[in-house]
Amino acid sequence: MLTLIWLIPLVGGAIVCFLPRPAAKPVALAVTLVTLILSAYVAATFNTSTETYYSLHQLGALPPAPPPQMQFIQQVDWIPQYHISYLLGVDGISLWLVVLNSFLGLVAVLATPQRMGRLSLFLGLLLLMQAGMSGVFMALDLILFYVFWEAMLIPAYFLLWLWSEGEERPGRAAIKFVLYTLVGSLLLLVGFIAEYVATGQRSFDLPALLSAPRPDTGIQFGLFILMAFAFAIKVPVFPFHSWLPDAYMAAPTPMLITFAGVMGKTGAYAFLRFVLPLLPHPVLWWDWNIALAILAAAGIIYGGFLALAQTDMKAIVAYSSISHMGFIVLGIFALNAQGAQGAVLQMVNHGIIIAALFLLVAWLAARTGTRDRDALRGLAPKLPILTGVFLVVTLAALGLPGLNSFAGEFMTMLGAWQASASLAAAVAVGLILTPVYMLRMFQGAFYGPAPARDGGSLVDLAVGEIGVLAPLVILMFVLGLFPYVITRAMN
Repeated sequence: MLTLIWLIPLVGGAIVCFLPRPAAKPVALAVTLVTLILSAYVAATFNTSTETYYSLHQLGALPPAPPPQMQFIQQVDWIPQYHISYLLGVDGISLWLVVLNSFLGLVAVLATPQRMGRLSLFLGLLLLMQAGMSGVFMALDLILFYVFWEAMLIPAYFLLWLWSEGEERPGRAAIKFVLYTLVGSLLLLVGFIAEYVATGQRSFDLPALLSAPRPDTGIQFGLFILMAFAFAIKVPVFPFHSWLPDAYMAAPTPMLITFAGVMGKTGAYAFLRFVLPLLPHPVLWWDWNIALAILAAAGIIYGGFLALAQTDMKAIVAYSSISHMGFIVLGIFALNAQGAQGAVLQMVNHGIIIAALFLLVAWLAARTGTRDRDALRGLAPKLPILTGVFLVVTLAALGLPGLNSFAGEFMTMLGAWQASASLAAAVAVGLILTPVYMLRMFQGAFYGPAPARDGGSLVDLAVGEIGVLAPLVILMFVLGLFPYVITRAMN
């Protein structure tokens, strides 16, 4: 099952790249729909009756905490002379991220306009990127994980380079993105090889490594630096974030749905999957959890102020992502159950919300010819449906109770308070900034005195556009009212 979830979009993407334009989108839709059905089947049949992971307080214990009990495992020898295997599995942490990736992959294809230049190649690269990200969430062998980690970057680079929007120097954002991630990836490979040597297990198998005694604390510290640097860039954690605004501003909207909605979560997921279990001593003994939590808090506040300073609505959403990803990292390095669950829940929530925001901003700009909040104003009477949907998504983004972001942020703050009350109090500044910049964006675009506009009347959301947005909005309510749908698998 897990092999099919990444193999179908891989093969489908390779085929779609060479299809004629009329056939490309229907085939891409079929590929993503089948992948989503498989992912949903895995989620529906996932066994939540037994514990699937060890408790975080056992990380520093000797002997080592037991390895996670994965489900849907598939293992085949790959490079036996180096003890590298093809090993896939999911647990309560990775399960819903796999589903999120499949779901947003379908939304991205649906949102791709038929008039998109080089449509077949664009859709094919989207599917290839989806395949790589699926593999990242399922791989349990370090080298296999690294292969998928690199594989998802290649189509992302070409998508940014060939379809960049509004850049004075086309491809600049793509090159910056690749340089940042390439440096981190090379350090990650060194870290994985060093972990292989240092444990004496001569295995890249994650469950085997978790069962082995940990290396000396000094070695763990070096490994921690190598791995954490790579994953911090991908999230991104402040101050390794400067590639993100350029990439998000240049990326076409269908790509952003999975690029912003899923790819950043691969770094946060890797912290939970590899750094915390494999390297407990740097995390616990040297208080690196507090150091990274402080960086996360700084990113929450810094990203909030940057979003507050923007008038371009796409830039507001891009900078807000830095702030929201900070909450996820904060939850991870609170090192308690509430923080960890809040982080995973918020990964899913943020992916849904950011996809809807980028879609709405793009469709609004297509109707008005601008993304400048100050140049819009007074759109609510002319675009009532778009205004109503935009309001719901805005309220979800700022954490209104009853919508999906509230539960994740609440659990994250609960975990942060247990780790450090002063840090949680500082992070509350970010919670205040979020409604300020989100409501300013909404009110600035849809209310106030309307400026004179050239052209005919504006057209509200079409049926097809509503169909793309409807699943996202429905999930905002479902996960807001019933977050236990996701958290019960993590228990």
